[in-house]
Amino acid sequence: MSYHFPIPTELSFEPIQLCNAACFMCPYTWLSKDKEYRGVRMPREQIKVLLEDYGALLKKYNAKPWTAEITPWRYSDPLVCPDLEYILELANEHKMMVNITTNGVSFTERNCKIIQKYLHLLDTITISVIGFDEAEIKEFMGVSWKVTKARLSKVKDNFPEISRKMAIGVKHKDQKVDDGKRKLIAKNLQSITLGRVKVKNHWMTNRMGAGDGVWMEGAEFKIDKKNFVQGCSMVFGKIFRKMEILVDGTAVLCCEDATKRTNYGNVFEDGVEKVWDNLRKEIELIYSRTFTEAKKNLICNSCSRAKGDWTALDQAGQDRQQHTTSQKTGIALQHVQN
Repeated sequence: MSYHFPIPTELSFEPIQLCNAACFMCPYTWLSKDKEYRGVRMPREQIKVLLEDYGALLKKYNAKPWTAEITPWRYSDPLVCPDLEYILELANEHKMMVNITTNGVSFTERNCKIIQKYLHLLDTITISVIGFDEAEIKEFMGVSWKVTKARLSKVKDNFPEISRKMAIGVKHKDQKVDDGKRKLIAKNLQSITLGRVKVKNHWMTNRMGAGDGVWMEGAEFKIDKKNFVQGCSMVFGKIFRKMEILVDGTAVLCCEDATKRTNYGNVFEDGVEKVWDNLRKEIELIYSRTFTEAKKNLICNSCSRAKGDWTALDQAGQDRQQHTTSQKTGIALQHVQN
């Protein structure tokens, strides 16, 4: 038995296909080589339609104010989005929280003033850093750490309320870093923020096969009646709660689907609720413990997040997380028999 939500508690959408970095493992880095991809925007009218539709559903299902969350980025950086202030304004109107993760390069004074105005919508502002020094960060991300560090220091000095909400997450292409080095790096970075610093290990995925042999070993799932996908290791069971929407309104399975290999409908044509219902059926298939021919066609078969042979403890943990989210948001869970 598992539990699903009647609507997503987190809505991720791409308001613009644009980033000022070129992180080695991010789909944007290779997708943006196509000139027809780079810079495409979701029109403001559609952004409004999307968030008003979602806001109406939150009311319909008795969601508590300021508990559901939107993520106005997928592979882009939200601070380069020309409509960032408009999105925050709509989120505020519909009492939604906002998830901001950025490389930190675009913490301009203008963006800081916008964020300051809507700071109550943000629990945390995550700064993503890949590499331990200027040369590595330039190689892994394609940005200048000197510039980023200067920007973050100015935020600390001139916008301390924003700096306190920052969480700098430092990662490395080498996923195994000894504790001593991690602590030293975290200590050095603490001088540029009033927030938290964490150096992470084991964070990459294979992007559904794109990273196989490039930055990770192959992760293809062997499919037969004894070995098949029965779940996902997506952090905190997000696949149960989060909806991913492309710039054209198409809903895909998750953040690992960079090339629209899945399609569960278009939110501008069918609405969020109907598209989410289509998506839930796929999630039910992913978590089913019964082998069927449909399992052979799952996009998850090439993903490093895929899991098989879930234990009762695994399932109990997932269910517990779902109930915690339900209590937080006020959105009642629905039972689904696997």
